[in-house]
Amino acid sequence: EEDATDGAATRGASHGTDGGERGGRPRWGSTAEFVLAAIGSAVGLGNLLRFPYMVYKHGGCAFLVPYALAVVFLGVPILAMELALGQVAQSGCVDALAAMHARAWGIGAAATAGAFLLASYYCAVLAWAWCFLAATWQPTMPWSDGRAAAFFVDDVLARWDSRDGTASSHVRANGGANGPDGSDGADGAVAAFARLGLGPMNWWLVLGLTLTWAMCFLCVKRGAESAGKAVWITVPLPYAALLVLFVKGVFDCPGAGVGVRAYLGTIDVNTLGKGEAWIDAIGQIFFGLSVCCGAMPAYASNCSLRERCGTNAIRVAVANSVTSLLSGFVVFAFLGHLARVESVDVGDVAEGGWSLAFVVYPTAFSTFGSPGGQIFATSFWLAILTLGVDSAFALTEAVVCAVCDRSRYCAENRGFAAFCVCFLCWCLGLVMCTRGGYHVVDIVDAYVSRYTLTIAGLAECVFVGWVYGAERLRDETRVVSGHDFMGVGSYFPVTIKYVVPAALVTMLSYQIATEARETYGGYPRWATISFGWGLCVVAPLSLACVGVARPLDVGRKFCEGVGGAPGVFDGSRPYSLGVRLSDEGVGVGRTTRVTDGVRTLDRGEVEMGP
Repeated sequence: EEDATDGAATRGASHGTDGGERGGRPRWGSTAEFVLAAIGSAVGLGNLLRFPYMVYKHGGCAFLVPYALAVVFLGVPILAMELALGQVAQSGCVDALAAMHARAWGIGAAATAGAFLLASYYCAVLAWAWCFLAATWQPTMPWSDGRAAAFFVDDVLARWDSRDGTASSHVRANGGANGPDGSDGADGAVAAFARLGLGPMNWWLVLGLTLTWAMCFLCVKRGAESAGKAVWITVPLPYAALLVLFVKGVFDCPGAGVGVRAYLGTIDVNTLGKGEAWIDAIGQIFFGLSVCCGAMPAYASNCSLRERCGTNAIRVAVANSVTSLLSGFVVFAFLGHLARVESVDVGDVAEGGWSLAFVVYPTAFSTFGSPGGQIFATSFWLAILTLGVDSAFALTEAVVCAVCDRSRYCAENRGFAAFCVCFLCWCLGLVMCTRGGYHVVDIVDAYVSRYTLTIAGLAECVFVGWVYGAERLRDETRVVSGHDFMGVGSYFPVTIKYVVPAALVTMLSYQIATEARETYGGYPRWATISFGWGLCVVAPLSLACVGVARPLDVGRKFCEGVGGAPGVFDGSRPYSLGVRLSDEGVGVGRTTRVTDGVRTLDRGEVEMGP
């Protein structure tokens, strides 16, 4: 056994590193800075583009019942678990799980691979937004004549035509009647993609992709030091933009009231009896909080050991849900206005996903004339870009953190490691800047969220809950931080061991059953196998299998002597999980645990087993 201390954790100077040494772990300047960064990671495009439509689709206020239950019994526990893993282990999810069990590192590696894929396609989507922002300040917005769909499909995506392999000129001829899913339609666009493949790259999308990744690199090159400065701009800015749009939409747009009533003014309790509403609620909170992709443990690993990670989890979850609700008012105020202008029902213009951002909203802004249309369109694109960049560099940080934890050279040359990760993501994003790139984005988005993150999250919860012990993690976190962690009752263990796995198994089963009935999106087999099952499912999850076969020893890293008297944690050096508690629940020392492939010797000396 080795002695440890229970004193205040070393916070160091603002935006400093451990001990000031080269290669030390960067630190957040304050708790507020960390919470702001975590909120930026959690709040993303899904809050603005997916949640409002889910509420409308599933009975208005009635949908808030399964959503609230998902927040309390799914979102908060799993977010708290990930924050505890990163904070207590002072490492990203790969090394944190390896410290708990030498064969568990593969689970974290699979989640980190999912983050790599998410960041790649996220930045490709932001390249579309750069194109719209650049086009907004033309004397006449290109979509002002009602051809927003044509501008998106033809000018931004330059997607293959369903007939002759050129850009979708038939959409332009039809005045934008065919949306981004192409009512010519989606079948025709997919058929062209199946026949013509990816095609050449669009230089304007490559330029937007490069600009996005340059911003991400600047935010992650020094870890929490650079990200901590960036979040004071990138997190408040979308809220300011949303506030401007909220005031304009709710108080100044004719027809906004009709839209808001369609959003939360109805209560269809019959939807509560439909499994799809519950599945969508689970999916919204699970993916909306950026859990099980390595981002939250990476951020938490840069925190002081004394942080209240349970309280921080609640803060982030509440901020995420409030942002989703606010976004719904903004979205449906403009949808109600657009429905009145076009003399149709709200249901005729209500859409979710990319169509909402890149077709419906530009159409609504075009009704404001000039310069009002340009001003509010700029606010919207800034909100999209900052929401996306926040999430993108959090996902990138998850990958960089895992690399730096494993390589001393990368830890000492973090800027180089960050550049390599950003460059590799940029290279993958180039595939999504081709004429068939829209379909690649759609496939990667679906398969990473439906399978990779769901399976990685399920494995993580089962491991922590049943193998390592949710009660054990709760008690260790309480001792190390000096604060209560998710209470002293059974809420945290029960949710991690039973509720979360049951919810994820249900969601995964539903997705597999849906996929078994028909191929996703009607895409050709070569596309779903290569970009879906191969890239997004088999490759990441194979890392989990490698982890089981090849244990990873982090014993020496976590077992370097920690000074101090028994029962005290000084937090000045890395240490392992596995705090030994007295009968009264007080930390009385730290035991170097036995994991597969590692055996414990006298006086805390650790060596690899056979």
